[in-house]
Amino acid sequence: MDMFVTLLFWSLAIFFLYGAWNNFQARGNVRQMYRNWGYPDGFHLVTASLEFIAAILLAIQSLRIFGAVLASIVMIAAIATLVRAGVRKPIVTPAVVLAFSSLGIAIA
Repeated sequence: MDMFVTLLFWSLAIFFLYGAWNNFQARGNVRQMYRNWGYPDGFHLVTASLEFIAAILLAIQSLRIFGAVLASIVMIAAIATLVRAGVRKPIVTPAVVLAFSSLGIAIA
C-alpha cells in the first residue's frame, strides 16, 4: 500500500509540475485561451504558481494533504472554467486528476 500511496502523490506532483511549466511558458495559444475564458493578461502565471506550489506540497510527505487540497481546488477551477466556456471534451483530464487528488486527501 505504501508504494501505491507514494506513486499516487509523486504522479500528481509530476502532473502539476508539468502543468506549472506549461502555464509559465504560455507557448502557443495558452495566453489567448485564458483571454477567451475571461481571465486578465498574466493570469496563466497565477495558475502556474498554484500548480507549482501544489507540486511541491505533494512531494513533501508531511505536507501532502495540503498539496492534495490545493490540487483539488485548482482542478475544480479548471473544470468550472471549461464548463463556463462551454468546452466539454477537455474536462476529462481535470476530472480524473480531481478524482486522484480527492483520493490523496482521503489517504493523507
